[in-house]
Amino acid sequence: MGEVYLWRGSAEQRARRSLAGKWGRFAYFNHQLDYPNWRGKFVLDFGGNEGNLLLDYGCMISPETYYCLDVLKQPLQVGRKRFPMAHWVHYNRYNCSFNPEGIRGLSIPDMGVKFDVILAYSVFTHTTREEMHILVDELRRQLRPGGTLAFTFIDPHWAHNLRRRLERTNLRNGNIDRLVAQSRGAQYCTVVNGSELYVNSDGAWSNETKTCLTYDVYHTVRFMRREFPGAVIRPPLEGHAQQCCLIRR
Repeated sequence: MGEVYLWRGSAEQRARRSLAGKWGRFAYFNHQLDYPNWRGKFVLDFGGNEGNLLLDYGCMISPETYYCLDVLKQPLQVGRKRFPMAHWVHYNRYNCSFNPEGIRGLSIPDMGVKFDVILAYSVFTHTTREEMHILVDELRRQLRPGGTLAFTFIDPHWAHNLRRRLERTNLRNGNIDRLVAQSRGAQYCTVVNGSELYVNSDGAWSNETKTCLTYDVYHTVRFMRREFPGAVIRPPLEGHAQQCCLIRR
């Protein structure tokens, strides 16, 4: 997901926000959760940007019980104007791509409620393995008993996901073939700056001052089942590249 460019990139890149493919998020999770009754449910959209779930046509989440938390301030401000009854929380945690000025290791804030459902679309596709575990543990504690955490991940080998990502960086075909071959058998891998591949590793980035550093992480289904025993893993929906991991409290 190149969404960081839509808020922190060039003027031309930021102008593309209205064309960004954010639609379908609610429909995606509604299907993965087997069409629950959303009435009165407290929902946390973790990494929800400008309220991507509420923006989806047919969303059945009430703004009054919707909480959106994101490391980017600007989209939260946009969402607050559009849905003033919803709850908008800036989470000033460091992320090398989305919030390089943030605070490293900052815990998820207590928002004064426990949630029935916590949803995270394309969040742990941009964090290290260790950070994913830390944040998942913290999110679990924010759930009500019986609540569900649902988050997405991208399998590098599913439907040529990794190759498609590398092709979007306009690498020469020879480089793409070499990197894809290098990734064969990987349980997870990281792509830094769209071209630097790290196999079974979080990778590294040397230039912290770079404005729009991209950091994309891919996890196989087998890897996620090992990392989160007891979780339910569901395949992507048509039109989506991301699998879904369901963890119930």
